Amino acid sequence: MSSVIAVPELITTAATDLANIGSTLSRAHTAAAASTVTALPAAEDEVSAEIAALFSAHGQGLQALGAQAAAFHDQFVQALNAGAGSYASGEAANVTQLENTIVTNIAGSPATQPIPAPQNPTFTGTPSVASRIETAVLQPVKDVLTVTGVYNQLGEPGSPVLTLLASNALSPILSNSPPKFLPLLLGETVQHTTYDGMSVVQITPAHPDGNYVVAIHGGAFVLPPTLFHWLDYTVMAYQTGATIEVPIYPLMQQGGTAGVVVPEMAGLISAEIAAHGAPHVSVLGDSAGGTLALAAVEYMVANNETVPASMVLLSPWLNVADTNPNIGFVHDPILPPLGSGAQNIGKVWAGGLPENNPLVSPLYGSLKGLPPTYVYSGSLDSVTPDVLVLQQEAVSQAAPISFVLRTGEIHDWVLLSPDGFRYWPQIDQELGA
Repeated sequence: MSSVIAVPELITTAATDLANIGSTLSRAHTAAAASTVTALPAAEDEVSAEIAALFSAHGQGLQALGAQAAAFHDQFVQALNAGAGSYASGEAANVTQLENTIVTNIAGSPATQPIPAPQNPTFTGTPSVASRIETAVLQPVKDVLTVTGVYNQLGEPGSPVLTLLASNALSPILSNSPPKFLPLLLGETVQHTTYDGMSVVQITPAHPDGNYVVAIHGGAFVLPPTLFHWLDYTVMAYQTGATIEVPIYPLMQQGGTAGVVVPEMAGLISAEIAAHGAPHVSVLGDSAGGTLALAAVEYMVANNETVPASMVLLSPWLNVADTNPNIGFVHDPILPPLGSGAQNIGKVWAGGLPENNPLVSPLYGSLKGLPPTYVYSGSLDSVTPDVLVLQQEAVSQAAPISFVLRTGEIHDWVLLSPDGFRYWPQIDQELGA
């Protein structure tokens, strides 16, 4: 393969020089035209006249050739200029493509905007370098938790691990209240209220706008809110002016079950709607919080109650039985593998109800009557196979559910991955906050 190196500036200079030469030749041809095209006879005899006519004919032919040469010269100059422009634009395009490639590899490319449930869902976007490093680091941590039996203890309500997680020993990483520095830094007020015996943390921004978001935290029904949750909630309140209501629902090891918590969560959402109006209330849930959010709103629809304006579900756990066979093909670097003791969480959370009861696993509930709902999930997330089932149900039931399916992202990536932060403003808009 041969290579050509072209410098656009040199080509342009050469074209300019040739154009100047062409102008000089053109002036010379014009100056010589009078004496070459019309030659005067040396005398008045017939021989002189014939010789003059012959020279004139040659002169006319010379001028014709000169005109053709000038035209060719002009075309050549134009070609050089065009070539220089092509090389320059091609060079610019190559530079732009290189820059885009570098930026994409480092920062990743975003997934498509939320789209209504398509017939054939596709994962889009690419993870950033930071996200890929995070995934590589998390995988051996998961392996250690699996081998040491920590995951097994998550499904045992009385285990030392669950007792530790429910305590304040790991604060501020796990806590039922935001770290004091966050609201202090953002000028927010934190109040602790209750609804039907359930604690509720209210985060009020400095300039509230009258909108309210019921934010239901995840954590497999065994973890209190994490630092990542409080960071998201306080930043959302600061950036949007919305007041964030965070229910501290009873965890599995505290006796919390779907049959009790879901109706209670639906009652809290209904109370917010009654107080502020449905257009000013929305619901956010991640992971197990997404389970509660969808189950609660389905419960409200089934009981002919007014639903909130919108709902956002981040990596929702839609079927706590994890019976979808495609889960085994997902290389999840966070969630416990199928067959571990942690899968017992679903059974305990069901509290005697069948695991396919909509209060337990909202994938089995009706999607009719839901508000506009936005679902975010990643290809490295064990809950995603059931998210794809939800997508199929949304199509068949004509439910107003839109999806962002992102390539190479982990469970709860909107909160836990560096790539998730760019979606926070988009999610704020979807919540009407």
